[in-house]
Amino acid sequence: MKPLRPFPLPIHVGTDICQISRIHAILSGHQRLRFIDRILTSDEPSRRDSRLQATLHLNHSAPARTSKATRDNNGGVEDSEALLWKAATFMAGRFAAKEAVIKAHPHLHLTFHDISIERLEQEGSRLGSGPPVARIKITADADHDQSALLSISHDGDYATAVCIGAAYDADKWK
Repeated sequence: MKPLRPFPLPIHVGTDICQISRIHAILSGHQRLRFIDRILTSDEPSRRDSRLQATLHLNHSAPARTSKATRDNNGGVEDSEALLWKAATFMAGRFAAKEAVIKAHPHLHLTFHDISIERLEQEGSRLGSGPPVARIKITADADHDQSALLSISHDGDYATAVCIGAAYDADKWK
């Protein structure tokens, strides 16, 4: 057998899939704030997302099946269960994205709090924001953070994410 030539580009790929109903169960319980704190950094833009904020004010002591109406951003009424499902879908995507980033950067030994998921601002974007990108805090004293490309998708009861990241020696950033 011929020897295998190494891949010619210094990149790694990471992927993850997350079951939305699993995250829904966590957000329905008393551990929801602990879970959110474990996944999102304190200054992460995702903490301010309306889908997540709406669930923080819901009464989670009652069973998740109860249908309490809540005002949505357009003045309409939205079922609290629907709000909770939207938050679970959002958090499942963020969880999968951060896991994918960790897998794409095995040389950095990252944790969830080393990664912030942001949207790139793009001029002329029809939706007002660009694709998600991972901001990776390599070291506290580094001059800049590293970015990684992300794709986050949702289908049915699953959220999935793929990350393409740079494969480099972390020691050179210290």
